[in-house]
Amino acid sequence: MSKNAKIFIILIVAVIGLLTYLEASEPEPINWFPSYAKSDKIPLGTYVSHKAIKKVFGDHNVKDINTPPYEFLTDNDTVAGTYFFVNGTVNFGKDELNKVLRWVEKGNTLFISAKSIESQLLDTLHLESDNLLSLDDISTKPIVELTNSYLKGNSPFLYDRDTSNPYFSAIDTINTTALGVMQLYNDTLKIKEPQVNYIKQAFGEGEILLHTFPEAFGNYFMLKDQNFEYTQNLLSYINPRQKILWDNYYKAGKTFYTSPLFLLLSNRYLKWAYYFVLIGVLLFVFFEGKRKQRSIPIITPLKNQTLAFTRTISGMYFEKEKHKEIATKQNLLFLDYVRNTLRVPTDHLDEKTLIDISARSNNDLETTKKLFRYFDELHKKQKIEKEELTRLYELITDFKSRV
Repeated sequence: MSKNAKIFIILIVAVIGLLTYLEASEPEPINWFPSYAKSDKIPLGTYVSHKAIKKVFGDHNVKDINTPPYEFLTDNDTVAGTYFFVNGTVNFGKDELNKVLRWVEKGNTLFISAKSIESQLLDTLHLESDNLLSLDDISTKPIVELTNSYLKGNSPFLYDRDTSNPYFSAIDTINTTALGVMQLYNDTLKIKEPQVNYIKQAFGEGEILLHTFPEAFGNYFMLKDQNFEYTQNLLSYINPRQKILWDNYYKAGKTFYTSPLFLLLSNRYLKWAYYFVLIGVLLFVFFEGKRKQRSIPIITPLKNQTLAFTRTISGMYFEKEKHKEIATKQNLLFLDYVRNTLRVPTDHLDEKTLIDISARSNNDLETTKKLFRYFDELHKKQKIEKEELTRLYELITDFKSRV
């Protein structure tokens, strides 16, 4: 590894370490995710309310349900009590809703506190919902209270954060009882234009309680001033002798995790350290890989110039009419051809050798002898003419063409 690469890696590690330290030293922001999970201690978790309900109703009377309602009620068709749902949204499927309603008809209670409630359930109960909007003020902080004079308290309860505020815009007044109301906060803790947000309706031998302010069960609301009194009093409409079936399935926040990275990514400091390590590795791979993967220049191999050189020399000899020297070279080259290609030794050119050359070259013996006789004739001459050299070339070419 080069010196520059080492310096670069040290700088990257130092920068990642500095960024990790700066990120880890910052105060952790408040998580306002609406999980409504009983194990979450964040503002919109239900850790406090779940503990309070178990304390008031008794541990043995509160059962956690981690499966879908349809599956649970199918496997436990004789169970009785109050099925308790708290979440931002509770939407049953058609079959599941029918299963729950048949269970309620047997004398059980369905309690739902959610901002968005199954539309088919609202239709069944002849209810309509809407959202509170302020035309004069952008603030959407709600104040809530119960309608029962014994439960409403001295003044409405304020939720001092902007949020969506659904309410029941139309109800079946004959069969429905309004239990709680709400209004947007307008600088005074007094409800002048109440909108129903908590109702009760009989259903068969049981009853259904619907509430549109699930923040009332959140840790933040429960621990703020005396707000716990509101949550405590709205639970007064639940039969204390019934078992509470606390739903853990319809929750925005999970109570269990299957991802192996959850523990790493759930911790803010470990998460950022993980991200910085990934960034550092990618940068290292990019720059180091770029250095090592440069294109290799193509080096053209040296050409075999033997043939060209031979042709050049031959041309020089031919132009100077050195026919004798060319014939001698041709003789030597032909003997080399016989030794290396035909694999016949040429130390003694006797009858047997000529027979071997003839057999291995696919030439008849007379043609072979004719060629070697011509070699001898030219060798004995002091001077060779151009025509004789051409004749030698023709004999050699004809001989090799039959091999």
